Amino acid sequence: MKKTIILLIATITILSTFSCEDENNPADSSNDIKEITMNHFGIDWSKGQTGDQITNYEDTDGETIAWCPTGNGGGWMQGVWYRAASGKVYKINTSDFSTISIIDTNLWAADLCSTPLSPGSIWAAKANDGFVIFKVLTVPTDSIAISADPLWSAKVQYKFSSTINF
Repeated sequence: MKKTIILLIATITILSTFSCEDENNPADSSNDIKEITMNHFGIDWSKGQTGDQITNYEDTDGETIAWCPTGNGGGWMQGVWYRAASGKVYKINTSDFSTISIIDTNLWAADLCSTPLSPGSIWAAKANDGFVIFKVLTVPTDSIAISADPLWSAKVQYKFSSTINF
C-alpha cells in the first residue's frame, strides 16, 4: 500500500509538471516566426491575412501607406510606412528579431516621419486582438520603386501574440 501511494504521488507530480503553462510563453501566442507580404489593402496579423483575404474590414490591424501617418513631414512617395489601425506603433532599436520576448507599451511613437519602413528595421504595433512585432525584409525605399508598386508592399517576418509577451 505504501508503494502504491508513493507511486501515485510521483505520477501526479510528473503529470502536473508537464501540464503547467509557462507564464512567459502564453498558450495562445506563437513563437513561430512567420512571413507575409503586407500592403495598402490591409493586414490581419492574428489570422495572417492580407487584402481580399480579410472578409471583415473591422479585422484589419493596419496597412502600408506612402506618406507619414503621424508627425511632422514625410512627403508623398518619399517612403513606405506602416499605419496601425490602433495608432500604436514604434521602431524597436535592435537587430536581433528572434530574441525579442516582450514589447514596451510606453514607447508608442508620436512622430514616425523620419523612420519609414526599411529592410532590416524591426517594429512593434498594437493589433485589434493583440500585439505584433515584425522585421522588414523588403520594401520599396526610393520614389521610383515606391511609384512602381501601387500597393506599397512590404515583405516581413512577424510574431503575433495576444499579450505583450512573445
